[in-house]
Amino acid sequence: MQKISIKELVAFTRKPNDRAKKNFAYKLKSRTAKEKKEDDESGGGDYWITSTSCINNVFKHNNKDLYDGKIEELAEKVTAAELNQVKSMFQRNIDILNNFKDFHIEDIRPSKILKFETVQRAHTIVYIDDFPLYISPSVLFCHERRGKKELGAIWLVAQVGGFKKNELGMFCEMLYEFLIKHYSEDYQISEDLCIAIDTFSAQKISYKELKNSNASSLVKKTLKEIKNL
Repeated sequence: MQKISIKELVAFTRKPNDRAKKNFAYKLKSRTAKEKKEDDESGGGDYWITSTSCINNVFKHNNKDLYDGKIEELAEKVTAAELNQVKSMFQRNIDILNNFKDFHIEDIRPSKILKFETVQRAHTIVYIDDFPLYISPSVLFCHERRGKKELGAIWLVAQVGGFKKNELGMFCEMLYEFLIKHYSEDYQISEDLCIAIDTFSAQKISYKELKNSNASSLVKKTLKEIKNL
């Protein structure tokens, strides 16, 4: 089975009726070739790469001044671009960065990060109920708290129109599964600093928040529905 992105699970839950869901489920379960989309994080050109990379760097270097430099660079590209589609792509990335100027990075970033972990390509597939889900964290960071080494992570996701809070929770849920599977032997996982961020709307959710809501696993519920169709 071809790997499935969390965006595709979200797309499935948004289908308007059972027939549309059944067709989409069949596509997910039967496809063998990679399907590329302009904003699909599972491969191909990343529509949001410039804003995502900039936010990553702001987080890593704790330097909000990086926003303005990237915005100026993108503004020049908007002016130089001939195709409206390309202009729109650059402008949307500018809009995201302008929104993030008011996002409090310091609320999700430990004051002292010991090191950043590299995401291994082989680790990006996590199987849930025999479905290969593609997980692509943006930043993994090791920090110390109460004498213990902990690992936190952020996953920046974007699409036009953004995500509902429960949809964003699906990314957060799988980010935590990813951390537990690959890093729990070496680190204590920071539930409050395991965070999915919707860059389009500049909203976030942590695994601790998700856990405290007592909500059942939307990922597993969605996969069960897909399997039964």
